[in-house]
Amino acid sequence: MDYSNFETRDMKNRKLKEHIFQVALSLMQQIGYDNITVRMICQEAGISTGMFYQHFHSKEDILAFYYDKAKGDFDEVINQQLAGLPLPDQLVSFYVWVCGFTADLGVDFCRNFFSSKNKQMNTNLFHNQMIEMTNRCIESACEQGFQLSPGRTPYAVSKDLCVMVKGVIFDWSAHEGSYDMAEFAKNLLSRCIHGLL
Repeated sequence: MDYSNFETRDMKNRKLKEHIFQVALSLMQQIGYDNITVRMICQEAGISTGMFYQHFHSKEDILAFYYDKAKGDFDEVINQQLAGLPLPDQLVSFYVWVCGFTADLGVDFCRNFFSSKNKQMNTNLFHNQMIEMTNRCIESACEQGFQLSPGRTPYAVSKDLCVMVKGVIFDWSAHEGSYDMAEFAKNLLSRCIHGLL
């Protein structure tokens, strides 16, 4: 029996969750985050509100799916490209990718997700996926002999990078997305990376 086209329940749920996210993102880009409702998302996605609430707790929870989506896309697309690069290049490349991925979601998404009202932005309270991914890169490099500066830890470096990139995203949003965020992040991080390590 050929199981190659077989979908597990988890795969179906992930697809539906991504579909809901994409519909919400499309509506956000058309009419703005503040103007969309769960009912509008459901109608556009072709699902019931009950189905929506099986996957998301609220409209705000859709924004949090950003981390899951970024991690999934990173694991599929970028992770292989970073293997074998020196640690500074891995970190810069990762965050350049994050900025490109984030810019593709649009200014309105960024304004609402990367907001001081979003508790997931507090790196002291919420150990987010971005910090987790950079921690893994740094810890792996250290296991292979890379030396961090005295007093520096993988978490401290990851947090500093995360805070810098959130600042880039905030600035890009404040400027209505008028510049290439990924290119700006690449230039900034390339100038700063060795001082952070």
